[in-house]
Amino acid sequence: MAGKKRKYIMVMTTVGSEEQAVVIADALVNKKVAACVNIIPSIRSIYRFKGKVWDDEEYLLIIKSTENNYSEIEKTITELHNYEIPEILSFPMEKGSRNFLNWIEESVL
Repeated sequence: MAGKKRKYIMVMTTVGSEEQAVVIADALVNKKVAACVNIIPSIRSIYRFKGKVWDDEEYLLIIKSTENNYSEIEKTITELHNYEIPEILSFPMEKGSRNFLNWIEESVL
């Protein structure tokens, strides 16, 4: 993409099972909207939802991509997620090794 600098992002979401984590990760990578999805098991989330405090074990997904793929990432997560309100947060990558950023660039649409 000569002349135009792409913006790189990391997107985070949490899910309630390893199976759902793998389904979402596979879908994002196969659609070429994510270069990589890290699945971090066994995190503990304590949160308030619908007037009740919950204490659940979850899996954290860290998705590496470019900003122009965010909409499709959000859409895919929303379609495949079983939570009523899935956590979907995007953060800009301010800096990164050029080789790693090039790899992201080559791995996504």
